[in-house]
Amino acid sequence: MPKHKLRQLLITFFYFLTANFALGQGLQISGTVRNAAQHEAIPYVNIGIKKKNVGTATRPDGSFRISLKEENLQDTLTFSAIGYKELAIPVERILLGGLTSFELTEKTTALREVVVNSKAAKVKKFGTTSRNPFLYGSAETTQSEDISELGKFIDLNNKTSEILSATVYLRSIKRDSATFRINLYKNESGLPGERLVEKSIIRRLPLTQGWVTVPLEAYGLVVNEDFFLGIEYLPEYSNHEKYIFIYGAALGGSFYSRKASLGAWEKGIGGRLAAYVTVRQ
Repeated sequence: MPKHKLRQLLITFFYFLTANFALGQGLQISGTVRNAAQHEAIPYVNIGIKKKNVGTATRPDGSFRISLKEENLQDTLTFSAIGYKELAIPVERILLGGLTSFELTEKTTALREVVVNSKAAKVKKFGTTSRNPFLYGSAETTQSEDISELGKFIDLNNKTSEILSATVYLRSIKRDSATFRINLYKNESGLPGERLVEKSIIRRLPLTQGWVTVPLEAYGLVVNEDFFLGIEYLPEYSNHEKYIFIYGAALGGSFYSRKASLGAWEKGIGGRLAAYVTVRQ
């Protein structure tokens, strides 16, 4: 028998004996994510297998549970949180080692001195500031404890800009508010790439008003390149239903979305997300 087949068989057998394998449910991994220095729980950590739309996010107390298939035994589980270095561990190592505690190390990021000339600066809006009332899209999580994220390309004409706020059109027929994280991503070959800034911006937003604005001036976000604005829905752990919300759109252009933590971004043609940023240039 080939070595990799034998190893896979042993992993599955070991997992069965330790009662972590549930018939018909695949492989179950659970645990807690903490800060390596202070050993404090880290909420809303994105956990998943990159580009495979298999993921989850930690609860406010840092705990998580993720279901995998046997075909994922040879994959790597990645833990990603704003302000921390990514942690990537092979699935088979987690199972064989019975790992349940995962620690993330804080990043040491050099501060860049980027200045906007306040005397000549003007306040401008970039993105889509209107919507078609007959055009909308819906976002859905693939798992009840995972994220769903929308992306919007922001063309700043590559001018140094201070981000003052982000505005997006959101509605829901299921509840009147939800928790979202605002992300800024680098433009990598026309899709959202690495995080552009390491700032944790989490807000409870109303879903009954339509246009919602998130003030960002206090975060000191100054960029000097075009980027993707990310609107990331964070799961409600008190409600185990898959969540759906509606976003406004306009005709023409492209829209971007993903349905799982660290999942692959998908690009659609024919409509664009009704979202924009207000900046000082």
